[in-house]
Amino acid sequence: MKRQSESPLLLLAVIGIILYLTVVGSSYLQDPGKSVESEPRYPSITKQEAADAAAQFVKERFGLSAGSYTTNTLFQSNSKRSGYLQKEKLSEEYTKRFSSLPIDYYEVEINDNTNKMTYYIDVNYSNQRILGWEAYSAPSARQQTIASPKPGNQELAELAIKDQGYSVADFVKAAHDQGKKAAERRERPSSAAGTEFVFESKDKQIGTAKLLLTLSVANGKVVSFHPVFDIPQSFLEWQKHQDDRATLMTRISLAVSLIMAFASLYIIIRYRKEITFRRGLLLSFLFLAVYVANNFNMLPAFRTSHSDAPSQLQGIIYLWISNVIIFLMAVSVYFSLLAGKNMWLRRGWNPIVEWSDPTFGNRIVTAMGRGYLLCLFVLGVQQGLFFIAGEYFDVWSVNDPSDSVLNMSIPAIFPLLAWSASISEEAIYRLFGIAFFLKLVRNRFLAVLLPSMIWALSHTQYPIYPVYTRLIEVTIIGLIFGFAFLKYGFMTVLFAHATMDSILMGLSLIDMGDWAQSIIGTFYLIFPAIIGWFLAWVHGKRKRREQMVPS
Repeated sequence: MKRQSESPLLLLAVIGIILYLTVVGSSYLQDPGKSVESEPRYPSITKQEAADAAAQFVKERFGLSAGSYTTNTLFQSNSKRSGYLQKEKLSEEYTKRFSSLPIDYYEVEINDNTNKMTYYIDVNYSNQRILGWEAYSAPSARQQTIASPKPGNQELAELAIKDQGYSVADFVKAAHDQGKKAAERRERPSSAAGTEFVFESKDKQIGTAKLLLTLSVANGKVVSFHPVFDIPQSFLEWQKHQDDRATLMTRISLAVSLIMAFASLYIIIRYRKEITFRRGLLLSFLFLAVYVANNFNMLPAFRTSHSDAPSQLQGIIYLWISNVIIFLMAVSVYFSLLAGKNMWLRRGWNPIVEWSDPTFGNRIVTAMGRGYLLCLFVLGVQQGLFFIAGEYFDVWSVNDPSDSVLNMSIPAIFPLLAWSASISEEAIYRLFGIAFFLKLVRNRFLAVLLPSMIWALSHTQYPIYPVYTRLIEVTIIGLIFGFAFLKYGFMTVLFAHATMDSILMGLSLIDMGDWAQSIIGTFYLIFPAIIGWFLAWVHGKRKRREQMVPS
């Protein structure tokens, strides 16, 4: 009987594996090295090597004193350029023609404690070549100024162009008004004050985006230099429209989720005599602890956007604001666990395996096994959706430095976030969400669909375009999880969700190319199984001990 009950999941798992292998194999045969999603490219040099190269450059150009500075190295990406190239299908051409101007790079922040100067040096993470720089006297001095050219400044700018390996004869200096317009439109406005120059390439462009060299000169030094591309205004407006739509959809998700939180609180208050309030505390605390640890781990990533968090202090402020929000989310998770269970009990079904249940150990191992099978099916479906979206709907993604494992203090703990995501999302959108909407609409399919859509709306701010893509993809996954919840209960979908995220996050560590991270990433592929077996072992040991105590 048990084998018969598992046969549908076994069949789905086989279908998922076939889908996954078919998509990966098809993608490889069409274009070796190309994946359905945009694969992150990982560095060939270490952050320390990048910092050393940047420090040496500043010593030579600005007179940095040895031992009087601190460095901080971040992974950065020219996301707008990457998006334009992918949307216009120019990525392959760009790689061939502009390999010396990579999309992704290291940015080294150098704080000169003696002279109170801050430098941002862009370093090619394949060969330590300096790509660009900025220098200014205070981190707060980020107002761009474009002054009239002064005698000698242009000569300094042209000398810097030569030093960087470019030929001045290949560029034409833009007129003041034209340069100002280009500076406003380009992918990376300068933060350094001074006289600004924009040199436009005579013949180098990708699509309609021309290569520009932007420089600022102040106090007899070139304080800013960046090779950029004049991304077409039409693309920038399209991307902004997409980002605005993603923001709107995220706000809708947050608003409805807030209404659901208040509804769960109302149910708790109304049926407080039926509720055991210690239930749900452990899972809620686990969600909170892992998420807060992840926020601390992401502190370097909080500093990738200079306009938002250029300093350690501002990064820490952002960190604690995030932790306050996560605490409120933990409260919402707790409410959802209590209210969701109560609503299902009133319908005559308990979807959560209780520790006090003598069969807890066996049931948790069963839930873990089912979770792995369901996960394999969902991974196959997801890969199929990515393939269809990329091949037939021109869907593409860009690297997001603020969410990269390269900008984490300890990348090895990142996959633990899988458990926070699974606990919170399965509690809110499956355990409580389905029961809540079933009460409102009295239709089983809609009760699964509506919370799945709300859950999907919260995923639209990932850097995948067009933004509706994730709405469709995550809604479909939500439907699979939703109906699996109704058939197998909360623990099965909890393990399925955690296993899926653990595998994807573990693969991100494996892809880093570092042998230690690869071992850790491989461990996370089986980590949910270890958790399931460990819980069963602890419960069995306690049960045996209780049986040995004389009554």
